[in-house]
Amino acid sequence: MDITNNIRLYAECISGGAITEPTGGSWMSAICVWQGTPTPLNSSYLQRHCDNLGVTQPLNGSFIIALANHYNVTQPLNGTWWNAIQDDVCNGGPTPPPFVWNLDTTNWEAESRVWNIG
Repeated sequence: MDITNNIRLYAECISGGAITEPTGGSWMSAICVWQGTPTPLNSSYLQRHCDNLGVTQPLNGSFIIALANHYNVTQPLNGTWWNAIQDDVCNGGPTPPPFVWNLDTTNWEAESRVWNIG
């Protein structure tokens, strides 16, 4: 699978299917348009998208790695960070633990994981 296809899948998944074609010349610009920020940041739509998610600094000199880190992706998949990112976003990433009343001791206000109710 090529990088462009990974970014397309990521765009489709992150938008819940709202993004169906590249807008503004690329899939990454389409994501930013969908997010309501149609202009690049420092000439980069990737950096704009990261900023929209609260990721303001590169990790190891890379905004792609910083984006992966945002999704708790720790290593490339099949040789690319984009493959790992889209796989995590499109396939739901790690399955969250089930929430069981009276058995979990985590303070809900401090919890950052997404819980399922299974």
